Amino acid sequence: MSELGELDLRRARPARDLEGLRALAGIRSRLFGRADAPLTVGRYRLGERLGAGGLGVVYAARDPQLDREVAIKLLRSPPGSGRAREQGRLLREARAMARLSHPNVIEVFDVGTYEGLHGLDDAELPARGVFIVMARLEGETLQQWLAVPRPWPTVLQRFVAAGRGLSAAHAAGLVHRDLKPANVFVERDGRVRVLDFGLARGTGRASETLSDDDLRGASLDDALQSITIAGAVLGTPAYMAPEQHEGDGADARSDQYSFCAALYHGLYGVLPFRGSALDELADQKSRLALRAPSPDVAVPRWLGAVLRRGLAPEPIERWPSMDALLRELERR
Repeated sequence: MSELGELDLRRARPARDLEGLRALAGIRSRLFGRADAPLTVGRYRLGERLGAGGLGVVYAARDPQLDREVAIKLLRSPPGSGRAREQGRLLREARAMARLSHPNVIEVFDVGTYEGLHGLDDAELPARGVFIVMARLEGETLQQWLAVPRPWPTVLQRFVAAGRGLSAAHAAGLVHRDLKPANVFVERDGRVRVLDFGLARGTGRASETLSDDDLRGASLDDALQSITIAGAVLGTPAYMAPEQHEGDGADARSDQYSFCAALYHGLYGVLPFRGSALDELADQKSRLALRAPSPDVAVPRWLGAVLRRGLAPEPIERWPSMDALLRELERR
């Protein structure tokens, strides 16, 4: 099982991972004769940790009621007075994901809230938050899949499949807000699924949780990692739209921009824009100063022109919708 979405093991808190809790339980069992209780969230029995990111932790799990293996994502609620509001938003959007049925979107089976890991009554428990139970996928992320050079028609085919899932989500009123190759999964049979719809942050101005100084001049240590401030993922610098740099709420046109940035990267092997700091990267995007690909890359001109429109600095200048963009990508 590969990672689900962007899973960054460096961000996990060792004292709160299941391996640590199980080790502690084993010691107590040997010392005091206690039997290890299964670690559960709701009815789900947790297994190995699959990874962690800015939003939470993903575990393998088993649903004993339906007798199936699943993946469960524990989303941390942000600290502060906005916790209840943000938790309510996560629940609403997770339920909307559960209602969305599309072959290119990960299946969501269940959602709810948690108050720790039940089974170790006196062990350190993770912060409260929302859990999402999803299909457990076998394969690799699109980011991993792209690590091997592939013909441009094959790359385009995978992205078009992801675009169909994105379009279906937009039709259901969902916005991804952090679309990138690490949040797209390629199953072993080749099926493409988009992960983590709407979980980055709600619509509206980001100034509710951060100031302009949070972004301007910030160091760009890794343009492929999500920016997390005040418990909210704002986007990933390499792929996020200019309006997200400005702190404006993301919408379907922002997703279209991220899709085109990711496809540019997948086709040409280079990120569309570069900069050593976020404000420099934002400036490159505002001027549509695209990086020139290697002359050895054989991607047709018409495809580059389609992407260029999708990467327009102003949302109104982009394609009218994901459907319109996909029609252009599939026309020839």
